[in-house]
Amino acid sequence: SSGINAEYGGGTERIVSRRSDESSVLVPPAGTVQQILNGEITDQQAPCGCGWPRNLLIPRGTVAGMRADLYVLVTNWKDDAASSSSQLSGSVSYCGKRDQLYPDKRPMGFPFDRAMGFDTLEDMVRAVPNSCSREVEIVFKGLKE
Repeated sequence: SSGINAEYGGGTERIVSRRSDESSVLVPPAGTVQQILNGEITDQQAPCGCGWPRNLLIPRGTVAGMRADLYVLVTNWKDDAASSSSQLSGSVSYCGKRDQLYPDKRPMGFPFDRAMGFDTLEDMVRAVPNSCSREVEIVFKGLKE
């Protein structure tokens, strides 16, 4: 499982870092057309396509730092869990479990599966008490091999 389960006190600066290849929700990289034509990838080896592309994770930022808005919405897992034995691993958070309820009782995409009626992020945070937003800075620290 890749979630962050922690309690943070208000008013404290937190630096959170994680390598993108440590994410459990990424779809395996797709092969190129040339690899398929060369027989390097067969349909048995093709990824399922379920998950999030690595290049669409949070932006890498800039060396000088890029400002962004981080929005967090928290729900109560005890109330929302589809079953008490739900194990969330892999890309279940994007694709759901085969022949089962999505990991929670809410519709897939909740709450972004419906019209929100807010003009600004601040309006949404004010109206949704279990959410918050913070301005963050994303700093690109260079590519690590």
